[in-house]
Amino acid sequence: MLKVDNIYVNYGNFEALSGVSLEIKEGEIVALLGSNGAGKTTTINTISGNSKLMSGDIVWKGRSIKNMPMYNRVSLGIVQVPEGRKLFPYMSIQENLFIGSYLKQARKQRNRTLEMCYELFPKLAERKHQLAGSLSGGEQQMCAIARGLMQQPELLMLDEPSLGLAPVVVDQIFSALKKINEMGTTILLVEQNVMLSLEIATQAYVIELGKNVMQGNCEELINNPDLKKAYLGL
Repeated sequence: MLKVDNIYVNYGNFEALSGVSLEIKEGEIVALLGSNGAGKTTTINTISGNSKLMSGDIVWKGRSIKNMPMYNRVSLGIVQVPEGRKLFPYMSIQENLFIGSYLKQARKQRNRTLEMCYELFPKLAERKHQLAGSLSGGEQQMCAIARGLMQQPELLMLDEPSLGLAPVVVDQIFSALKKINEMGTTILLVEQNVMLSLEIATQAYVIELGKNVMQGNCEELINNPDLKKAYLGL
């Protein structure tokens, strides 16, 4: 479905990515792991078109999209849920979700998709007229994920969905991600919660200082001593 091939990204004189590569097959959950500053957010920002690619290629279903504007990538089905939720705080939950379905094809299916989101996150249905800015952190994250789903993505990219949330809420979020994947949406998950990510993903890539350092099947990586030492303190 998606191939990121040896991409380089600079912020001024700072080289944020130095040849990152990854592949995502349709139907997978792929985890992109690494410490703060490793280049995880830059990687998905570059895939979505939010960061400028210096060299390398991004190939979607056999077609290079490296020069394609961000809004056209969304039309292809590539949707990003940003770190920090980025909701419209003075709009209701339902208004935020409607904004997520602004493209013509998504608008046609808006009511059906909205019902699916409310089934996935019942708390949003209960409070659909409540201002998004008044929600708890976990509820805001649910709203952000639902807003991404309203666009009916083929690839849903999530940036640190567990950040700042209580463990019980994190479990709810990850359970929802598994259900989303089972419904047919491919997921690229950027996370610092290594163990939870490896438990739900099929493949994982680890990057450090903008470079690939490890990749493979999640079952194998869970037992990798280098990964345990670097990220789990074992």
